[in-house]
Amino acid sequence: MFKVTFINREPRKTGFSIEGIFILIKSCLKNRIEIGNYDMDPGRSWLGNILRVRKSAGDINHLTGDVNFLLLGVPGKRNILTVHDMGHYDTLRPKKLKHLIYHFFWFHFPLKNATLVTVVSQFTKNKLLEYFNYPESQIRIVYDPVKPIFQYSPKLQFNSKPRILQIGSGKHKNLTNLIEAVRQMSIHLDIVAFVPDETAVKLEEYKISYTIYNGLEDQEVYDLYVQSDLVFFASFYEGFGMPIIEAQAVGRPVITSNFGAMKEVAADSAYLVDPKNINEIKNAIQNILNNAEIYNQLVRDGFNNIKKFNHEKIAQDYLDIYNELIQFRN
Repeated sequence: MFKVTFINREPRKTGFSIEGIFILIKSCLKNRIEIGNYDMDPGRSWLGNILRVRKSAGDINHLTGDVNFLLLGVPGKRNILTVHDMGHYDTLRPKKLKHLIYHFFWFHFPLKNATLVTVVSQFTKNKLLEYFNYPESQIRIVYDPVKPIFQYSPKLQFNSKPRILQIGSGKHKNLTNLIEAVRQMSIHLDIVAFVPDETAVKLEEYKISYTIYNGLEDQEVYDLYVQSDLVFFASFYEGFGMPIIEAQAVGRPVITSNFGAMKEVAADSAYLVDPKNINEIKNAIQNILNNAEIYNQLVRDGFNNIKKFNHEKIAQDYLDIYNELIQFRN
């Protein structure tokens, strides 16, 4: 049995999607590989962490995302880098110095020290090829898994005031256009995010019913999916789009964007819209809530779609990659 060391960002109380993914993967593989972990120490410098991670190296070293520069501290030819998205790379472009640092220490040098790269979507793979000309033969697409806690829960009837669930409030999450779309509708918004003051002011100004949630555990997020009537996730940019498959696993229709990773993940199982078009968003909401046939078809299609995101399948995909990589000589 060989050892895989998972190299992770620092432990955190919020924003733990990457951790959740690999906790699940490791739980599936715990009797099939020896598991090691290195968590970035926020009390140390970049250099301190790079020097320290070497001591935790395994037969295979898998950097799980976000702290790509730590791969510089791991020797050998059995290194994997998982890239979740390229959004931050794009948004940093106007900040030339920060972009330059990010370019070299998050991608250029780590990619040179990675024998294989996994990406969570074809969309992210295309970005990696475009920006870095990384050898396509060394890239593997491994989707993110849907957690087992997100189980199907039939919707027997709508809430008296239909509830739309939105996960995230960053500018790319498109909460602003959702608010504009529902401003004259009898809708309740459940928003899982830290909402900027100006957004809260607009919600009050438009007299939109809403609730804001933060710091939720998986069970609490699941409960929100269950009580929702539909889920809105029409972002301007995503590397994957986890709420799409979480909602579909629970049995809720999803409105998402008609391009990029979101269209790829949803395939033909969600209601696709132009996220910049407020009228399209409004029409999508009305069509789903007012037409049982559309609603039920989206639920059925979503349930079929999530089969390829099964956590056991994804864990096997990673194990296949580890078995491939162990053949390389260090």
